[in-house]
Amino acid sequence: MRRLLIVLFLLCSPAFLLAVDAPGEVQPCFFVAHTPIGTLTGNCTTQNIPTPGFREYWKLTLTFDQQSAGEAARLRPDHFYDMFRSQSLEDGSSTVILPLWGDFLIKPSDSEYIVEIQATAPIYETRPHEITISQISNAPLTLEFLFKEHSGDFDPVRRSLSFGWILKYLESFRRLGTNRPDGFSK
Repeated sequence: MRRLLIVLFLLCSPAFLLAVDAPGEVQPCFFVAHTPIGTLTGNCTTQNIPTPGFREYWKLTLTFDQQSAGEAARLRPDHFYDMFRSQSLEDGSSTVILPLWGDFLIKPSDSEYIVEIQATAPIYETRPHEITISQISNAPLTLEFLFKEHSGDFDPVRRSLSFGWILKYLESFRRLGTNRPDGFSK
């Protein structure tokens, strides 16, 4: 019965990977991130923040370990639009993929949360998001990723994006579509 309730809840929520935690609850985790500057690791937290006017509003806070802190310092605060793809994995971790920026493998440290994610594997979903990256600490180096899906950005019944979101995404694509110094490959 519990598994059925979890599946029903997940089907009704676009943030299925983060929806299993209570609203506002901070979930500790570990991460591996493949970023524009290379692979980075450390500790993290996720927090689902129910907010009026948004289908999703959550944050991923990354605190880089000693091996990654030097490289991570090259990352800069940013604001862009991207297609966010997340997936529950059989081992209780999850992936978050931002095609214009990078990807994360997130492994929760709470055993109950791991079991809840395992119960949803291999469900995945792709949704349009506005993403803001902020540096919230220097010691230790900590970045906060704020993920927002506005209620009007995506119509799940028609499976269509709003024109306004598409325009913002195209601008982000122009700016973030490659990290090659000479632009796109020919």
